Amino acid sequence: MTDRDMATFQVGEQCPACLQMMRPGLQPWHRVCSRCTYEGSTLLVDIDVAGTADVVDEAMREEGLNQLRQSNFEALEADIARRVTAAGGERPRLLDVGCAHGWFLEAGRPDFEVLGIEPDAKVADAAVARGLPVRRGFFPDVLDASEQFDVIVFNDVLEHIPDIGAALRACMRHLQPGGWVIVNAPARTGVLYRFSVLMARLGLPASFERLWQKGLPSPHVHYLDDDSMQAIAGHAAMQVAAVRTLPSLTARGLYARIRADRSVPAAKAMLVASVLSVASPALRILPADIKVWMLQAKG
Repeated sequence: MTDRDMATFQVGEQCPACLQMMRPGLQPWHRVCSRCTYEGSTLLVDIDVAGTADVVDEAMREEGLNQLRQSNFEALEADIARRVTAAGGERPRLLDVGCAHGWFLEAGRPDFEVLGIEPDAKVADAAVARGLPVRRGFFPDVLDASEQFDVIVFNDVLEHIPDIGAALRACMRHLQPGGWVIVNAPARTGVLYRFSVLMARLGLPASFERLWQKGLPSPHVHYLDDDSMQAIAGHAAMQVAAVRTLPSLTARGLYARIRADRSVPAAKAMLVASVLSVASPALRILPADIKVWMLQAKG
């Protein structure tokens, strides 16, 4: 596949977990597996590789996500560092796929030799300008065939990659023996996702569409849970070795995060942010909307 093929690609109709055919879901673009719990979409992934699209306010998005992502990334990096050892006592190598602003690279620098990959030209260039080792392009195209890592991380990325199986198989080619693949992604078992499904069934699909990021250049094409992640990993000769959760929102930055989508009016963003801020204490004790699946090679 060329970079452009990867930038514009539509997910198929076969479940990547149990390999059965998908059936229509709650929206024309929504698909559910006829056998297992996997959910997917036929939404078109059209990544803005040139950084010229005006759908997302990147400055607002960065402001909205900064505190949450940095807090989550510090906790996740510490967890990974406790698990990972490199051969020969060398510093383990960590690859961050879709590294965006480079926050996880910064969190990982004390413990790892880090490298990021980012297809959005403007975002990649901004990270490089801050002194971070980032290659512009797509995984695994921008890697040399011989490059290997002790950890490959997908922070809010794998759910946007249509051919999820091919991505994990590529990880196996670039993973050191005993290495880890970290998948940090939205979970279909989370309370916010379940609420959006209920609202969609009642004829109010706005929150459901928002969680799938419908209308954005890189929408979600997968919603995973423990069982589907285990099955998809199995097809790539990997298994889920550990699972953890992370907070999905904080009151600070929430308005900016919603307003990053330029199609959302300010008044609506303020209302949604207010409701979620009030609900945030309860959300912390309900099923988490973000899960981290830690994968290793079988055996």
